[in-house]
Amino acid sequence: MITVNSVLDSVIAVLDQNFPNINTYSEESDQGLEEPYFYVKLFPVSQNQLLGQRYQRNHSFDIHYFAGSNEALHDVAEQLYDKLELISVDSGLVRGSGMRHEIVDGVLHWFVAYNFQVMRSVEPDSLMQSMKQEGYLRDKN
Repeated sequence: MITVNSVLDSVIAVLDQNFPNINTYSEESDQGLEEPYFYVKLFPVSQNQLLGQRYQRNHSFDIHYFAGSNEALHDVAEQLYDKLELISVDSGLVRGSGMRHEIVDGVLHWFVAYNFQVMRSVEPDSLMQSMKQEGYLRDKN
């Protein structure tokens, strides 16, 4: 089953693969980080039951990019639209939706959501170990 961490790891892997000279972080740090770098922020994840053991899972991300000029930020945003449209999670592809970006106080905020359905496994009911049945036939006479 796809987990929250596997989706987060997939997003980070795509960034690392396509931007090898830029560090990527998923944990906030108070230490002085050297620009340029990505900070992947996972918004609250939600899950809704659809039918039976089928659930809709929603993962929203705000990918921050810290770098120089607005032109450089927009260039990276353009690349992210292409590179993060499809990500590979647990041997399957998941399509990003709701992609958009904005620049606030010199930081690129690039938003994407990965929504998909998951099936929960059902634990089978335990079977009886043994059963003893007694009975008799009634004589019609």
